[in-house]
Amino acid sequence: MELICGKCGFPYLPTKPWVGCPKCKGMLEFVLSDDLDAGKIHFDNVNSMWRYRSVLPVPSDWNFASLMEGYTPLVKAENLGNALKLRKLYLKDESRNPTGSFRDRAASLMVTWAYKTGFKTLIAASDGNMGVSLAAYAAKTRLNCKVIVPKNVDEGKILQLLIYGSELSEYGTYLDEAIDKVAKLAEEQNAYQATPELNPLSIEAQKTISYETWEQLGEVPDVIVAPVGSGSCLFSIWKGFTELKKLGFTSEIPKFLAVQSEGCAPIVEAFRRNSELVKPTSPETRASAILVRKPAYGVKVLKILREGGIAVSVRDDEIFKAEKMLARFEGLFVEPSSSSTVAALMKLSREGILSSDEKIVCILTGSGLKVPNIFESMSYRKRMFEMSFETSMKFRILTSLSKGEKHGYSIWKSLKGIISPQAVYQHLQDLEKRGYVESFNLNGRRVYKLTEEGKQLLRAFRIIGF
Repeated sequence: MELICGKCGFPYLPTKPWVGCPKCKGMLEFVLSDDLDAGKIHFDNVNSMWRYRSVLPVPSDWNFASLMEGYTPLVKAENLGNALKLRKLYLKDESRNPTGSFRDRAASLMVTWAYKTGFKTLIAASDGNMGVSLAAYAAKTRLNCKVIVPKNVDEGKILQLLIYGSELSEYGTYLDEAIDKVAKLAEEQNAYQATPELNPLSIEAQKTISYETWEQLGEVPDVIVAPVGSGSCLFSIWKGFTELKKLGFTSEIPKFLAVQSEGCAPIVEAFRRNSELVKPTSPETRASAILVRKPAYGVKVLKILREGGIAVSVRDDEIFKAEKMLARFEGLFVEPSSSSTVAALMKLSREGILSSDEKIVCILTGSGLKVPNIFESMSYRKRMFEMSFETSMKFRILTSLSKGEKHGYSIWKSLKGIISPQAVYQHLQDLEKRGYVESFNLNGRRVYKLTEEGKQLLRAFRIIGF
């Protein structure tokens, strides 16, 4: 494969594919060589995305970092299809990946490159799924992983990030702000840039969704329905089908239906107005995985849609209704960004835009277990967690220690006497037992300080809005 600028076509070496084109500032892309002999393309007999190694940009002698990602099921949605009067409805269930999202594919390929090219640390901006995937694969290869997240990331994803041992920090309200922050940090810190919107290897890994769908269905679907935040998922799948056509395996490319939340729909608005992308001023949606004001692949997605696709936005209440329908009709619990695809079908089927005979594939990008506060019952549990007096006290003690080392009496004074000194020491003993606080003797007195795990826990509390 070759690495070229997607804007001016200038060729580059693939050592640092995230740097961008110095000639025109365009994004770099991997492309299949024109002289590639399609007859020599073969698919390996493995149940992972690495079945398609021959069309991935990786040296043939490399071992790859894998947790058996990809090769996810294509489910015939009989019950849901009957309800929507869509007889040939399929669900590509990416929640079956090792950490529960389609981003595991990108993590596998990028971590392989980072490990094989001698990097010790990965760094990425993420609204959750990509960071979680990178943290897991970095742990597998014993690499360090730094993840910068915007505010209000789903707490399920924060917990995943922490359990895999990543170094977590927060910047900005929206993902594009975190991406701007991390863009230069890789060079400054000599870290591997694994932000998917900056590293085209993510596109290469995610395009394997197309290869799998084509093999599993036995043909090219008529319509692919994909949630759109940065646009990388839809663009990846489009690229996969264009490659299949270039290689002579197919003669068609599916029509694409891009779905965004009404609260943050820059691509849908540009498509409707036949205009350039306009960054929304105050976007808001509980489908946080598609809450992106400045989609990195927005221009490319618009071009794809204008060649024969559809763009539609749906309300959050429609997304949650579709989430329940997926669970109750097909037994699949997915995150809101995933169920937005079904919400769009519900909307379009009522309007008669889709034919009942079209072969339609919805991309379900991630698991609902990553977003445990969606339903009212779970929100109630979250409120109970927030109101827990014991948890509140531990949070306050950690906050007090974040300002410096203190002995127990000083901590008690900082709490203004709302609990007894004995209770403060009981909390400190428990926090020390859990590894969030450590103590030592100083001039005959016991002094307490935060451990690195304590700092991470406090950071997580703040990120989820505790």
